[in-house]
Amino acid sequence: MNHPVALISRTAFGLGMFVWAILCAGCAQRATSEGPGALAAPDFEARPTNLKSVPFQGISLPVADQGPRNYAGAVVSGFDHNPIGASLAAIHATVRISVAADSQWVTIAQQMLAPGLGRDAWAVARAQISVTGPATADGLTIAGYRIVSYIPAAADIDIYAVQADRSITRNRANVVWQRGDWKLLLLTQPQSSPVTTVAALPDELIALPRQ
Repeated sequence: MNHPVALISRTAFGLGMFVWAILCAGCAQRATSEGPGALAAPDFEARPTNLKSVPFQGISLPVADQGPRNYAGAVVSGFDHNPIGASLAAIHATVRISVAADSQWVTIAQQMLAPGLGRDAWAVARAQISVTGPATADGLTIAGYRIVSYIPAAADIDIYAVQADRSITRNRANVVWQRGDWKLLLLTQPQSSPVTTVAALPDELIALPRQ
């Protein structure tokens, strides 16, 4: 099997969506203490600065002043501890674990996913399939994102993608702040599929460059 594990693409549902249906990040598991400075209202409308894009397995991903700043093979890190950094981290982690090749996914999971039963279950399921090529055949582009909720400990991000047939999908991702960076949180029992088809991009979308 050489199709990506689908988290954001309808065209690779099959086994990929079966894997994600039992593992995907849902609503944030909120911390009870938000720490110093938590009373400051986060700016959900702030845009990434010096925005550009870099390819990973055939999909363009955003890079900005807010992150990522560190690259180690297929793994990226160094995202700002704010809503923009959380959003960029959510996009990178979600796409990278979706389309990572067999030689890449273990390291990505270890360094970009939050430890827990969800990550462990995802790794077991991912080990049962093989991804050997890029996702260029899907014609998928990341259109942008919307911040659903944010606290310094966790954030919910909606990621919008345009498919090859011009339909639009929305993927709900959750990231948590751990060990000085944002990590994608996978839940073992999500209440619903994270990927849904929507009629149009939202007005409050923070658009990203497309290639």
